[in-house]
Amino acid sequence: MSSIIVHPQTANIMNAVLCSLMSFGLLITPQQFMKGGVYQSPWFSNLPEESDNKLYYIGQFMGFLMLGGCVIPTLMSPDSQFLCYQMTAVHLVNFLHALIFMCSDVYKNAKPDTKTGRYQWYFMNFICLIFCVVTGLASLHSTDNVINSRETYISKSVANTIMLIFSSTFGFMFSLFPQHLISTFWNDDNLRNSKKILGFNLLNLTDIEKWWTRCIGSTILALNCGMLLDSNIDQPLYTAGSMVIVSTLTLLNLHQITMRPFKSITDRHIRISWIPNILMSCGMAGILASALLYV
Repeated sequence: MSSIIVHPQTANIMNAVLCSLMSFGLLITPQQFMKGGVYQSPWFSNLPEESDNKLYYIGQFMGFLMLGGCVIPTLMSPDSQFLCYQMTAVHLVNFLHALIFMCSDVYKNAKPDTKTGRYQWYFMNFICLIFCVVTGLASLHSTDNVINSRETYISKSVANTIMLIFSSTFGFMFSLFPQHLISTFWNDDNLRNSKKILGFNLLNLTDIEKWWTRCIGSTILALNCGMLLDSNIDQPLYTAGSMVIVSTLTLLNLHQITMRPFKSITDRHIRISWIPNILMSCGMAGILASALLYV
């Protein structure tokens, strides 16, 4: 039976290549990526023309999540079956989310309005399904728990548990309450007499912004689901991957409030939301680093 199952290294390399292509597109040129580049049709309709729109920050956030959740961990341990658990969950959730995008009116204002654009989505959904099946087959090997027994300042079980709670909280908020979460970090100067949340204006998110925000949330939860499937709270690769994700996203947020490449942030947003979030992330990064540094 094991001879016909895909080897984890094969699936992990496939996933890393796919995620690296998407993550670098989102990180370097998020606007052009969503427009489909020079030779493709746009992935979405009604894309904002302003390059400093918050949508493209959300896209960069997703890019770092893929980079730290798949690409870097694969370079560290290309034959890890744990990564197969994570990416099987990611592909499955993304496939279902894409079906909702294309087959319902939940994101009707974001759907591509050309045949070529729609065919791109059908093709990518098919590719996602293939990757899900291949990675799922690579998850069927029997394997022992991977444990690094060398003593660290904080045990990996403690650090991983805290990270699961910390990241899952944001994952659920991104997935279930995207409008409320984004409203605590951004502003819209055109809103008048808007509903409030924690004293901030409740924004009217576009369907594209809801799509990408929920992609972030579902990916975070899927990565954590892979951790639960592994049933190894001491998994060192989860600690290392989480360290990459938290540290890069903290740097992204720090860059956002110092350089302001994307508009619509008020001083109140910075004081009440951005700075506390950066401090919490720094604390989480410190915990993860303590679980990686040997005594």
